[in-house]
Amino acid sequence: MKKTLTRMICALLAVVMAAGMLAGCSLLITDNKRDMQQVVAEVNIGNDEKALQETFSMLGKTLQEGTKTELGAILETDEIYKRDLVAYFMSYGYNYVSQGYTYAQAFEYVMNDLVNRKLLAQFAIVYYLNAGEVLVDRDSIDSKEGYLELTDGTDGMKLDKQIDVEGYLASMEGKEGDAAIIEGFKYFLTQDEINYANYVVMTSVNSAIDSYESDIIRAESDTDTTTTETRTTPTGANVISDSYYPSKGEGENKTVDYGIYTGTNNVSDCGEYEKLEGSTSYTRTRAYARFIFALRQNYLIGESEKDVSDITALSYYQIELKTQMEQQLINKFYATLNLETAMTFTEATLNEAYATELLAQSVSASESASSFTTTMDSVSDTSFIVYSPENRTYGFVYNILLPFSQNQEKVLDGINYTAGTKEYYAARNTNAALYAAIEAKDQRASWFNGSTDYSFNAEEKGYTDYYKGGSSYLFFEDSYVKSDEGIDRYAGKYPFNGTVDKQADDTYKLTYNKLKIDAFIDEMEAYIQYVSGETASGFYYSGKQSGIASWTAQDGSAFYEVTAADFLKEDGKTIDQSANVYYQGKVSGVDAVAAEDTLKKDTASYKVISAVNELMFAYSTDTGCLNKYYGYSVTSEEDATSYVAEFEFAAQEAIKGGTGTYYVVATDYGWHILYVSFVYNGGVVYANGFNYADRTVEGTFSNLFYQAKKSSATSDKDSQIRVKLNTESVVKLYEKRYEDLSSIA
Repeated sequence: MKKTLTRMICALLAVVMAAGMLAGCSLLITDNKRDMQQVVAEVNIGNDEKALQETFSMLGKTLQEGTKTELGAILETDEIYKRDLVAYFMSYGYNYVSQGYTYAQAFEYVMNDLVNRKLLAQFAIVYYLNAGEVLVDRDSIDSKEGYLELTDGTDGMKLDKQIDVEGYLASMEGKEGDAAIIEGFKYFLTQDEINYANYVVMTSVNSAIDSYESDIIRAESDTDTTTTETRTTPTGANVISDSYYPSKGEGENKTVDYGIYTGTNNVSDCGEYEKLEGSTSYTRTRAYARFIFALRQNYLIGESEKDVSDITALSYYQIELKTQMEQQLINKFYATLNLETAMTFTEATLNEAYATELLAQSVSASESASSFTTTMDSVSDTSFIVYSPENRTYGFVYNILLPFSQNQEKVLDGINYTAGTKEYYAARNTNAALYAAIEAKDQRASWFNGSTDYSFNAEEKGYTDYYKGGSSYLFFEDSYVKSDEGIDRYAGKYPFNGTVDKQADDTYKLTYNKLKIDAFIDEMEAYIQYVSGETASGFYYSGKQSGIASWTAQDGSAFYEVTAADFLKEDGKTIDQSANVYYQGKVSGVDAVAAEDTLKKDTASYKVISAVNELMFAYSTDTGCLNKYYGYSVTSEEDATSYVAEFEFAAQEAIKGGTGTYYVVATDYGWHILYVSFVYNGGVVYANGFNYADRTVEGTFSNLFYQAKKSSATSDKDSQIRVKLNTESVVKLYEKRYEDLSSIA
């Protein structure tokens, strides 16, 4: 399985498709060596000492005289080449175009991105040398190796290295060009960060070669490469943190257990790199040759570099490594800014920030209660609701939709009553060919046979922490086995429900264990209990007595025996949706969790959310609810929704039952299993407000609020730094040299 890594987009990505996308792209009509090697921008913050001093003052620091006198030695002018501009545009700039920006605007943004990287990297170097130490926010770094804990009561950690101008300059002695710059960056990095940068470059190179080799293997194979329809994956699936890399050895002897496979070496010598299915030394050497050709075509390898057997020795590799080292330094500087921000956040400051937000939301909630669900839809780890409209109940529900088959839809269409009438509902619910016959089927086939195989055999891997009952095939090995970091709000313990047979061509034959509704409810309740340790239980619809529906039955037989009268309220006219609710249940222990602790990973609420969310990915055909923070927003019963009537009724009733409540309701789409993930009961949402003592307790509201405030303030500082340093003396743009790009229609 291939890892998905968070990384800086660099020139490599523009050659992954190389002689096709790059060489044939209309952007590169003027592509020639001289043109692509033109310098389109120069950056040197040492050229404007006044701006540099003002930037330090803005951060509450002083640029020391000793640092000022050494600026000429510390800083060199960074050059941005036209090839960098094109490469970054090819790999990222199209995002701007897709958002509606013109090519001219997109290239302007891309140039700003590249310039800002140089500004921040240069400033970070001067900042650290001026301070004589590197301090970072512990919450902003993934690996703590190479850092010392501070005992001053702050969130800080200190790089375990001597930092001074003399040491920095000495680190680059005897080196030239990119090699010297790399050593300069490494001076401020831990061994883990250095190893990680090397790992990113190596995985990128292997990925590029893989893309060529895949084409070669496909061209030489008679195998049908048709893939299964795609299935959305949970946000964060197989995304490894910015500190993970396969390693061997310990301490100073720790190295990257990974290598670049070119076909002329042994794949067994490449550590944890996994070769493609069908790969041979022949297909790999051909792919590597194409990759090298693409580098030459795009002037990323010098004419004098004839021996390409060791790619790590090529100037191209050094360019890529320099980019990644620069990114590591910028990441570290953000962690430093986060610490500077945190040190200004006193308990009083944060309490005041919370009080301000609470006041603003209380005013807003009283003025626009009817549109409160719009506010709910923006909830995230950095956007909070701390006050909801009073005397009303709002909430979120996850929706697992088990649909009708095409034949069942034809049966539904054949009902000879107007949809939504009491007669229609009665005819629909009592038809044995409809709800009683719906079968839930695992929807994750494309996670086996799609463009990426996300599956792994837990039994073969010796991984035992999963729900037994289906197959032994789980998903996202990188998230749950190799890195053990998991995926937010996703338990990751539910295997494919069926049998899995891996074929000779490395595709999978899947046989499904199909579940009717009662079996599905049992499965869901069992899985919730497995993940959370809490009991999930409920009862079936038991009919109406004296006009009031009840759910006390041990089976669902009463649901299938309704009459038209069961769909009328006491006035004998208004439709009563209660008879469309098949089942009601509740998970014990969830209600006892305070709202501010809902997302703490050791709470019942978080564990149940993670279990239900995973089941939604496994079974639901309603893809619109996948990857929503808490699910669908549901307004208070005083207001109408855009949902179908049966769904609206069940959702609004369910949220009145509180978090941990779940309903099974019938609509014209099939069965909906609704789980209440969060509820706003009116007024202050978090009874204890912002609790300063909990700001470092992961998953609590106070922790999320604190991290969001830090991030926002750091973003502001970052913007201010870039604005102050971006003067005419510091940044020189040679716009004429790339006007052919920015003028593309």
